[in-house]
Amino acid sequence: MTDLEKKFSEEWMKKAEEAQGMEDYNAARLLKNIQERGGVLVARRALERNGCSENFELLKKNRRLDLSMEALIVKGEYGTLFEDDEVNQCLALLCECGYFG
Repeated sequence: MTDLEKKFSEEWMKKAEEAQGMEDYNAARLLKNIQERGGVLVARRALERNGCSENFELLKKNRRLDLSMEALIVKGEYGTLFEDDEVNQCLALLCECGYFG
């Protein structure tokens, strides 16, 4: 795992821990997956499987898309970790929800 991949994983875990205080949000499985597999792989699998992160709708409902995996992926510094279509998929989803960072 590169330093940038570690940084992505750490930042995502911090965001998940912050979201943990929300009603119905349980970050335990996500945190375990990130620790075991790394955030980039977990993110890619979520996008392939669901088209978005598991808790995206809950974060949207609570107006906290800033804590989403998608918001993290579209951050400029992490762009090299993902394919263009993955970044564009996240950007489109966030824009559809009115989130522009």
